[in-house]
Amino acid sequence: MGFPGLELKTHMTLVAAADTRVPVPVRLYYKDTDPYAVQFSFDVTPDEVVRWTFARELLAQGITTPAGLGDVKITPVGPLQDRSISIELETPAGYARLEGMAAPIKEWLAQTYAAVPAGQESKAVDIDSLLDELLPH
Repeated sequence: MGFPGLELKTHMTLVAAADTRVPVPVRLYYKDTDPYAVQFSFDVTPDEVVRWTFARELLAQGITTPAGLGDVKITPVGPLQDRSISIELETPAGYARLEGMAAPIKEWLAQTYAAVPAGQESKAVDIDSLLDELLPH
């Protein structure tokens, strides 16, 4: 396929404590060379960026219904017409919860599914190149 990827730059709120909410820039990125996944990153400080990769399907499900177990949980918040989402990220080293408007993420996801439709991801993966990268020469 060879398209450069789809990027969404937006802002979400980092919920640091019950009374501490900090706006942070967020970036979502999708490329057809890894069609099952989305990359999600946010700036904790100008010098510290947190990066996660998780299933595109998880993000799509989380916009409409609670989704995810373990390290990544995505939950819709509020009424459908004014929906937000909550993204919880957890590791042994820490925990973060971000909240933001669902509409721009939903629109961006639609673009990813236009680029690589659901169920067609395996056709976008170049198995020979992947094996060439993984296997010793």
